[in-house]
Amino acid sequence: MSLFPKAKYNAISLVVLAAVLVLGSCGNDGAPDVSDVEVEINIRRFDQDLFALDTANLEAGMQQLSQKYPEMLPLFAVNIIHDVTNPNETPAQAVRGFLAAPEVRHLYDTVQQVYGDLRWLDRDLTQMFRYYKFYFPQKPVPEVVAIISEFATDAFTAGDSLCGIGLDMFLGENYPAYFANENTSPAYIRRQFRKEYIAVRLAKALAQNLADAPPGERLLDQMLHNGKMLYIVDCLLPAVPDSLKMGYTREQMEGSYANEQGVWARLLEQNLLYSTDARKLRKLVSPSPNAPVVFQEAPGEIGNWIGWQIVEAYMKRYPNTTMQELLNFRDAQKFLEQSKYKPRRE
Repeated sequence: MSLFPKAKYNAISLVVLAAVLVLGSCGNDGAPDVSDVEVEINIRRFDQDLFALDTANLEAGMQQLSQKYPEMLPLFAVNIIHDVTNPNETPAQAVRGFLAAPEVRHLYDTVQQVYGDLRWLDRDLTQMFRYYKFYFPQKPVPEVVAIISEFATDAFTAGDSLCGIGLDMFLGENYPAYFANENTSPAYIRRQFRKEYIAVRLAKALAQNLADAPPGERLLDQMLHNGKMLYIVDCLLPAVPDSLKMGYTREQMEGSYANEQGVWARLLEQNLLYSTDARKLRKLVSPSPNAPVVFQEAPGEIGNWIGWQIVEAYMKRYPNTTMQELLNFRDAQKFLEQSKYKPRRE
């Protein structure tokens, strides 16, 4: 069953779609050889070191932990697990309460069963950061830490020097705790709570850290900004399927490619590109189960995906553009015109 009303598949189109899904924008002409880029990632286990603290002698333990994680510990205690209902809570109180909670201890034990050994992720992230260093040579390679936040964050950056992964957000879409609130963790979000998404979520956090806010509130401003973020993620993870980068099912991804021309036509017909109506635009650029403003079954964030295709078109026309130059090009209308974007035909 096709996703969009006009999506039609035959043997030839499925082969073409499969090729498109495998090859990303940075990978169409072959991803660059980064084997000589000197990067080696060893994820630091803040989660394990935190839970190894002796709560009977917490102050001394936190002093030692602060020496080992001078950036991560204050960020964790003050910004991630701090009780917002208690503004006077000290970092030590926040950590003590966190460690003493039975549900948090159970969560830690579960994470250790699933992610006790992260050597496989070290290898994946080493390759990702080689691409990061290739495309952003002026940026330092940040320290990478693993944490447990009781579902507060999946991936984050703290400036250019630190990034982290909330391992408890990747325990599988059927992990019981994710069903506690259907409003905050609906099915289309839960399917991304898998280990395959760890590198994707971290790459998105890195991309957001590199960019300023969108230059305006029009759909065109937002979709091109988000399209640049997706383009960067694609360049950092050229071997990862586009469906994971978008958070789509394979059927949704195939439907998007098959109906690219139709989606673009609907955006133009309804004069949405220059609209600032948040009510109309929200599902086009924010996580959502669908985007009925274009097609009833179109997946959420389809506007971001179109933005990604426009960025691809621009970079193919101007292949010598650096990533920083791409990010600095903030005139959305001029960018669209220079891209000469033409959607794929159905």
